[in-house]
Amino acid sequence: MTNIWWEWPTRRTGFDELVVDFTIHNDVELAERQGYYLMLAFGSISDADFYFGIQTNVHSPIPPYTRGKAVIFSRWDERDLGLAKWDEMYGFAQSSGHEGDFIGVRRLYDWGIGDYRARLAPEGLADEHGRWFSLWVTDLATEVTTWVGSLRFPLVDRNAQITKSVYSTMEIYGAGPVRPIDLPVWHVSIAPPRADGELSTWGVTSYSAFTDAVLNTEIYYDARANVVGMTAGGLTERKSKAGVVRFK
Repeated sequence: MTNIWWEWPTRRTGFDELVVDFTIHNDVELAERQGYYLMLAFGSISDADFYFGIQTNVHSPIPPYTRGKAVIFSRWDERDLGLAKWDEMYGFAQSSGHEGDFIGVRRLYDWGIGDYRARLAPEGLADEHGRWFSLWVTDLATEVTTWVGSLRFPLVDRNAQITKSVYSTMEIYGAGPVRPIDLPVWHVSIAPPRADGELSTWGVTSYSAFTDAVLNTEIYYDARANVVGMTAGGLTERKSKAGVVRFK
């Protein structure tokens, strides 16, 4: 519904670590068959696309099919769960072809109002089989860090790195139609991400062409806090125009 491409000034083509700080301003619940997805980052590693973020109601391939709040991490062009590691007590993995071939790890995580940090980074060195990347989420109030899971990516030129540009978005997902006015208000904000410690310096905001019917959405830049905010649902008014944003 709303999205932003994050960009960096460096000329290098990739990086190893991506850190995204974000704030949940209000809690939210949807009907069992729908959910909100805050995709914190979409990008690629070695030409394999990936994304990670938080969902209000994660879907499982086995009963119970809806599991509540979670953090998810997926990659495409693969179906082999031997290339995934996850917390078997509090999470699960998925291999599917319903959105193109992908594998993913999911970690149940009762996020709420507050400040968080997501960190994607390599797990050790690359070998002849590829390179593992792991995702962690930290509750900045309690300083508790949770491992979400790990996925292995192939090598290109004997290495695997995150591509320079990454993308964040807020989505509605699930089965059945939903009227935009019936969506509960959800307000989140994301600080410019760090790539190998270097802050994103500019970005390009937009409103999704696929959900033009959902006009009660807004994406904006708060210069005082140096964050990009996203709001959807309820009586949200679209006051901000999409375009290029220069961060502090």
